Amino acid sequence: MRRIKKAFTMAEVLITLGILGIVIAMTLPTVINNAKNKELETRFKQAYSQIYQAALLMANEDPQLWQTYCGGTTRHSEIFFEKFSEKFQTVTIFDPNIVNKRNLELLGYKQEYFYTPEYAKKKFNPDGYDTGAFVTKNGMIIFNSGCWWSRALDIVVDTNGLKGPNKFGYDVFYFQISKNDQLLPSSINSSFTDEYSQNMGCCSFTGVTDGSLCDSSENGALAGDSSDNGSACSRFALMDIFPGDEIKSYWKNLPRP
Repeated sequence: MRRIKKAFTMAEVLITLGILGIVIAMTLPTVINNAKNKELETRFKQAYSQIYQAALLMANEDPQLWQTYCGGTTRHSEIFFEKFSEKFQTVTIFDPNIVNKRNLELLGYKQEYFYTPEYAKKKFNPDGYDTGAFVTKNGMIIFNSGCWWSRALDIVVDTNGLKGPNKFGYDVFYFQISKNDQLLPSSINSSFTDEYSQNMGCCSFTGVTDGSLCDSSENGALAGDSSDNGSACSRFALMDIFPGDEIKSYWKNLPRP
């Protein structure tokens, strides 16, 4: 007796391929976003490690960093930043007079400002990164923020340079060298002396108060909508805790920028 070989019909093959295409189309953006977030996480950890080591070397040379450069009536953050750059393999140093123009395009960026974390493109406070910058060998760009937030020495780092997305909470983060010469993520309570500074230390990806440091600002608007939104994202990124939900991982749940 001749055996009949069973095979898929063309219609069945096309249906199967169509289903696979739908599944791939649904899952591929998630896979790509997860891969990008992992890359951003790796760059963040590398940047933090290098900045931490540089701050430690500076503190060993001068146990009173913030008093030396920010403690008096005349502040010398530019001098600190110049010495700080020497602790890195520096490729380019940008004069403060250039960065003071508050135009990132002069440094090679495609946009004029860094943006805050939420979906809408809101400009992050340009006063946070307008006092000089330098580029490291591995592509980081570190900005001098001057003497802010209770006279701490503040630093903004773009962990992957011009690559993007160039937004706070993703590849741009705020750090402080506090009074005891510790490198801290911005908005750690011990580095503040006034309530307003602490309240404005926010990290919100939705533009609303979804984090413990996102309180209402003086004018009644939500801090998540303020130009300082993103200054506290370094804190959540280090702890790997998503703002407003301690169970969720920061890096695994970072929304697409």
